[in-house]
Amino acid sequence: MEELVQTFGDYITEYGVVALYLLFFLGILGMPLPEETLLVFSGFLVSTGRLSYLPTLIACYLGSISAMTVAYWIGRLLGYSFIERYGSRLGLGYKLYKRTEEWFNWIGKWILLVGYFIPGVRQFTAYFAGITKLPFPTFVLLTYGGGLVWSVLFVTLGWQLGERWEQVFAFVSRNLAVAFLVAIVAIVGLATFSQYRKKEMSKKKSLSKPKQEGSQ
Repeated sequence: MEELVQTFGDYITEYGVVALYLLFFLGILGMPLPEETLLVFSGFLVSTGRLSYLPTLIACYLGSISAMTVAYWIGRLLGYSFIERYGSRLGLGYKLYKRTEEWFNWIGKWILLVGYFIPGVRQFTAYFAGITKLPFPTFVLLTYGGGLVWSVLFVTLGWQLGERWEQVFAFVSRNLAVAFLVAIVAIVGLATFSQYRKKEMSKKKSLSKPKQEGSQ
């Protein structure tokens, strides 16, 4: 934490929202940055009066969703062609693409909602969404919504905690991992149940057609 303060504290204080926007933009695109910690630390700077709450929140949020949007279009425009061109050398190809697409259409898109809260996952969800050609309106709804919750939660946490932000953030981080593991399990369960219901409904429709035809 002390290294974080030394590395980014003066930089964020001096350049303000511009620095925050760039840090979150680069972090979401793949640069190894502790985004949650930066969010809470930014909230702490708000509590000291060095930053203002609303501009800080907006900068963090816009930096995150801008990067996610860029990653989506990189995946959509270049991802599949990259797999087709170079994938065979790595044992990849169309089959892997289709499996990824089926998985993402089944449950992966919901990871966009919670992926922000899982370090190492949020950097890849937008790329996969683009590669599998998830409809852009669906991507926007899930990604922008999840990013808003993520930004508001952690910036507000740092703002309200003040000097206690490091101690409480360590506790919250440990428990968030468990909470979102439960959330992912719940999402898998709901997706499986939804698939089961669709199959049952299709079976009922197929069984009802002969009866309708016979009555005619």
